Amino acid sequence: MSARLPSGGLLIDRSQPRHFRFNGRSFRGFAGDTLASALLASGQTLLGRSFKYHRPRGLVAAGVEEPNALMTIGEGALAEPNRRATMVPLTDGLTARSQNHWPRLEFDIGGANAWLAPFLPAGFYYKTFLQPRIAWKHLFEPVIRQSAGLGPAPKKPDPDSYEHLYAFADVLVVGGGVAGIQAARAAAETGARVILLEQTPHWGGRALVDAPQIDGDETYRWVAREIAALAERPNVTLRTACTVSGVFDHGYVLAEEELRGVGASKTPRTRLWRIRARRIVTATGAIERPLAFAGNDVPGVMLAAAMRDYLALWAVSPGDRTVVMTNNDDAYRTAIALKRAGLDVPVILDARGMFSSQLLADARALGIRVEFGRAIARVQGRRRVTGVEICTISGEGAVIETIPCDAVAMSGGWSPAVHLWSHCGGKLVWDAGLTQFLPDLSRPPTGADGCGFVLPTGAVAGPDGGPAAICDAAAAGRRAAEEAGVLPSDEAALPAKAAEPSLPSPVPSSGPADAPPLPLWVVPQGAAPGLRAKAFLDFQNDVKVADIDLAAREGFESVEHTKRYTTLGMATDQGKLSNIPGLAVLSEALGQPIAQTGTTTFRPPWVPLTLGAVAGDARGPLFRATRRTVTDAWAEARGAVFEPVAAWRRAFAYPQDGETTLAALRREVLAVREDVGLLDASTLGKVLVKGPDAPAFLDRIYTNMMSSLKPGRCRYGLMLTENGFVFD
Repeated sequence: MSARLPSGGLLIDRSQPRHFRFNGRSFRGFAGDTLASALLASGQTLLGRSFKYHRPRGLVAAGVEEPNALMTIGEGALAEPNRRATMVPLTDGLTARSQNHWPRLEFDIGGANAWLAPFLPAGFYYKTFLQPRIAWKHLFEPVIRQSAGLGPAPKKPDPDSYEHLYAFADVLVVGGGVAGIQAARAAAETGARVILLEQTPHWGGRALVDAPQIDGDETYRWVAREIAALAERPNVTLRTACTVSGVFDHGYVLAEEELRGVGASKTPRTRLWRIRARRIVTATGAIERPLAFAGNDVPGVMLAAAMRDYLALWAVSPGDRTVVMTNNDDAYRTAIALKRAGLDVPVILDARGMFSSQLLADARALGIRVEFGRAIARVQGRRRVTGVEICTISGEGAVIETIPCDAVAMSGGWSPAVHLWSHCGGKLVWDAGLTQFLPDLSRPPTGADGCGFVLPTGAVAGPDGGPAAICDAAAAGRRAAEEAGVLPSDEAALPAKAAEPSLPSPVPSSGPADAPPLPLWVVPQGAAPGLRAKAFLDFQNDVKVADIDLAAREGFESVEHTKRYTTLGMATDQGKLSNIPGLAVLSEALGQPIAQTGTTTFRPPWVPLTLGAVAGDARGPLFRATRRTVTDAWAEARGAVFEPVAAWRRAFAYPQDGETTLAALRREVLAVREDVGLLDASTLGKVLVKGPDAPAFLDRIYTNMMSSLKPGRCRYGLMLTENGFVFD
């Protein structure tokens, strides 16, 4: 079972215990833990229920891509639903509740949906609830509304405060791994104003786990030195726990910084950064893909790299006996790490044919059995992995061996996190050799000057790993600064330390491979229908391989249509884990290449934003400030009754002693008709826009088109703030 190891854990401080509660029970972790790592270390593997079938679910990942461990953090008015346990820093006194079950997590009435799965296929809601029509209002709609949503929305006003911050940069670097740090350093050395943001509370990214040394020193020490050097520069701003949510036109970026944990306090809960950057460098890394085999959603089945993260960063064992299933080299690193930690790895199931490599030799030297051309036919267990059934990779799933285990590590390759690149129009290209969608550098997001303003680097760009990746990152940072119009200074030459580092691949998928990955989506490749109906692609929305097959048979050939018909990659996942495997299965069903099928549209936000963060101070009396005319005080002194005119307060009537508002209105109308009246029209002040770019300028201000307006004509327009509020 999962447990805390007696030593290790790069991020935790064992001298500082943290006590918290989960579903009413008391647990203990350490400073530096996430809620997920602390629960896993305490043996709590069942963390929630899936949306559609209410199947038991546990941790799959260790970062922002986690689809299952969605929690409600805090209580009462301070409750915040749908927080990923993997992204919640553990604080003393924290309270958390699992979601999507009744009456309790261990016994959920909704679990009956799993037995009804054959009657609830993809798109079933389009084919049912039609007759009798009278049942819709009184039966179907109430049931659907009761089932909709994930966590419960708070019903009381939020007592927390939130703040907005406006920032400007020549170069914004997104991602605080080794590539991001090097890009920020190279840009800063030109004298550019640089902002470096990292979504986790720590710097270093995957290098902390996968690169033991940089320049002959331990990685975490190297990272600390580099960050300290950047912090000393007056032209550099550094922030951790600050997640870039979206990249928009003209270099506008939204990022949410978490300032403190949930709990009553006078300090702001989060800070919403509203950044204008001339150039943006995305060093957002890559996300490991799951494999689709029967029972791949059982608690205890995790991504191989996530297991390695829990082991190295928080000293948490995911299980005593772990079977590894892979189609690429990277999972061997997990098997080796588990074995060296004193845990049992009975077998590595490699879907590829036989090959030789250093990783393979290292695994066998530790006594790990390796089986080529083998796969998992089915995972045994319901609330926890109890074993796996093994089959050949090319067959239909006939079982040739059963191995008892309590954890499964799966690795289906890596997908570059291209979301931010795509938010404002960046195009993608399919690399069949790497089995990845990569940024198409010939079609970048373009700004008003027609030039690309987003530069990907590191694993998100798919370069070779090691020293080449470091140099590419430094070159991207320098190029971004130069394109932003910053003249390089004399000290801008690439430092020797960054030019020739001794660095293993910071992200395994982007490093030099010992053997190429095998394009593999469904395990085994000829899986029978019964197995395909239990192999999950989208863990959060319960989308199975069989659902994609059904969508293809029913004519949903567009990946966008399939997404909506099956709910693949919707809700909080937004395709982080499910996108590439889902469209690959659709491509196989349609008999066409993945490049032809394409991918779905990546839209903001990268991770959900709270409404409080978006609103900031704009709530209650501050939701929209009242604008007062120059005669406001004069009118108020004379007892005026005011009316709202757009955002202005304007006098409506002046009742005299004992006079009603209606009577005063009639009296004033007669006075204007028969004598004279005075109107304060300062609310109708005008701004004159002149010049050849005036039409384009107005198009960017108004939500409707002004450039098509003919001379001598007028048109009403609607203007919004950048967070969507109507302001004029």
